[in-house]
Amino acid sequence: MRQLRLCFVGPAQNITTRRWIQWFARQGHEVTLLTVEPAKLCDVQGFRQIDLTTRALPRKVARLVSAARLAAHIRSVAPDVVHVHYLRGLAWGILLSRYHPYVVTPWGSDVLAEQGAFRDWSGHILTRQVLAGADLVTTHSQYLEDRVKGLCTTVTPIARIGWGVDLTSFRPGIDTTKLRRCWSIGADQQVILSPRLAQPLYRHEVILEAFQEVHHSLPNVVLVIPEQFPDHSYVRRLRILVEDYDLKSCVRFVGSISYADMPLWLNLAQIVVMAPRSDGMPNTLLEAMACGAFPVLGRLPQYEEIIESGRNGLLVDSCARAISEALQEALGNAALRRSAVRWNLELMETIGNQDREMMRMEQWYEQLRGNAA
Repeated sequence: MRQLRLCFVGPAQNITTRRWIQWFARQGHEVTLLTVEPAKLCDVQGFRQIDLTTRALPRKVARLVSAARLAAHIRSVAPDVVHVHYLRGLAWGILLSRYHPYVVTPWGSDVLAEQGAFRDWSGHILTRQVLAGADLVTTHSQYLEDRVKGLCTTVTPIARIGWGVDLTSFRPGIDTTKLRRCWSIGADQQVILSPRLAQPLYRHEVILEAFQEVHHSLPNVVLVIPEQFPDHSYVRRLRILVEDYDLKSCVRFVGSISYADMPLWLNLAQIVVMAPRSDGMPNTLLEAMACGAFPVLGRLPQYEEIIESGRNGLLVDSCARAISEALQEALGNAALRRSAVRWNLELMETIGNQDREMMRMEQWYEQLRGNAA
């Protein structure tokens, strides 16, 4: 394939964004990222980052100025394809640029009102316009696709392309002895990991309440809570709950886990538990499945797309009692966990392989370039 000149719009601080664009940089394509959430220079590898942050202005004015700067930079770069990740705010500048072809990949918080989308009247209108004008929209779940179609019936085409998992890094069988020693987790102790961001949306407090009952029945189990992108007041409340529930000896707050270390933690865990109020299709779930951790999840329709409860995970009501019962069932049933590992590894090769997903995206880029020629 000939070299593509690709321009991405999205949060550079987010590892999911960087993984996507770095894949294309490694294939020899020329990649530029326009952002108002710049990554540290050490994380800018293989691509050019342009920081459009406008400081010392009121937030709404800064947003307009950054969107205008985005439009100007797109015209200056003159890419073969523009790909917009994360629609809100900055991405609306694609309308000012009037540039084609462009691809849109909406995130959950772009189109799910329960995650904060459309907080003001302009957001709903502009998001619909960005979607309606796109040459291609990609989604990573049927649930998100249905939401996009509900917002904008004129969107065509829509392609199902996931973030994908680096299956060379996220795999079972990684030695976690040093990690156990570092965090004083015994070799005989089972581990539950609640891996989502340390923010109220992800309801770690419900998981703590559920774990209180687990601990009474299975005292040799440890719950691990990372502190990714923390809401500090929320984390303080979680720590108070740990004190109140008398769980200090068996709960570990482990700070922010780097992406490079995440395969270790997912290998350490027998169980991953998630019970958010709302979700897209979290790549953390796919990464956990690729590492052999057993999913216990609140029952959301998007999870049902890949989890058959009782076969490769458990889907339960998102209340403490139901989660507690499911955790105890999974911890006590090693045969179920072993069977789920086999099933999930095959599933990740089919739907979760990053190389396969990005190769499909690459073909779309080439097709869109050809259509524009």
